[in-house]
Amino acid sequence: MLRELKNSPATYKGQQRLRRKRTALIAFVLTLVLLLLVTIGVVIYNWYAGQNAKVTVVDTPSKITNVITKPKAIAQNQAVGVYITSLTSPLVAGSNASVSIRTLPEAACSIEVLYNGTKSTDTGLAPKVADEYGYVGWSWTVEQGQPVGKWPVNITCAHNDTSGFMRGDLVITAS
Repeated sequence: MLRELKNSPATYKGQQRLRRKRTALIAFVLTLVLLLLVTIGVVIYNWYAGQNAKVTVVDTPSKITNVITKPKAIAQNQAVGVYITSLTSPLVAGSNASVSIRTLPEAACSIEVLYNGTKSTDTGLAPKVADEYGYVGWSWTVEQGQPVGKWPVNITCAHNDTSGFMRGDLVITAS
């Protein structure tokens, strides 16, 4: 009979256990009710805010104008600088290479790529004139069978009796 009374609601420990269960159940129910009230409040607020929102309708979109900047005029005796802005390297023989430079606007530029001291004859390496902003670019195919290594890319630009020179390195790796 003592075993039956042990931990039953009639004992002190049994009463404590019932209180803890009841307290946990009340806390859980209150949390659910609070969460439900907050959710209902958010839904009502969004509905009310949507009812009073001001909507303006624009009949015609505003006209977008492109602003074209004019290149700056250069002095007749200004020194010619040559700067490589991009060079595809490293690469494997048989793939395409490209180089982009910036120099004086409308400067005449030539490029020379040397492999083991031999000048490349690809048609993409023809002389070009820089655009009104000073940009020039070349693309060419590195011939199959070119040796692995670092090879010079020489670029020369001239404008009015002055010239500039820049050397970049084209690295060819094994495939």
